[in-house]
Amino acid sequence: MKKVFVILLALLCSMGCFAQKAKFGHVDYASIMPLMPGIDTAQTVLAELQKEYQESGQKMADELKVKEAEYMKMANSGASAAVLKIKEDEFRKLYERFQEFVNSTEQQLQAKQLELLKPFQENIIAAIKKVADSQNYIYVFDISTLAYYGDSTDLTALVKKELGIQ
Repeated sequence: MKKVFVILLALLCSMGCFAQKAKFGHVDYASIMPLMPGIDTAQTVLAELQKEYQESGQKMADELKVKEAEYMKMANSGASAAVLKIKEDEFRKLYERFQEFVNSTEQQLQAKQLELLKPFQENIIAAIKKVADSQNYIYVFDISTLAYYGDSTDLTALVKKELGIQ
């Protein structure tokens, strides 16, 4: 009888543990990121790189406009088909170089952004995990991806505190 009582008690305790209400929390990730120490430096580096790429792209675009104007002038002046074909090929090659430049710079900017912002993102995720673990939260969501978060606790302030942000 004593064994049955012990087994029954153990079963009831384990059911009580499983029946506990899951704790859900949320954070406003977007409000934390700009407050991270050093993020302004990373954003300045990205802005300077973007400006550099824009200036180079503008030079190429200006060169394209000149080539196009030359072609149109020659076409309107009755230049031979062979000369027009040469100018058209030059313009097409320059345009293709310009497109490659645009695609390449977009990829380079994205890679640089990932490289510069990844440490900040990792720090935020680590702080969220630490707060969630210490407060016994099972799930923590970012509010930017939620349409509704009624029965959830806002952990943003605790995460900011963990990161040393006011």
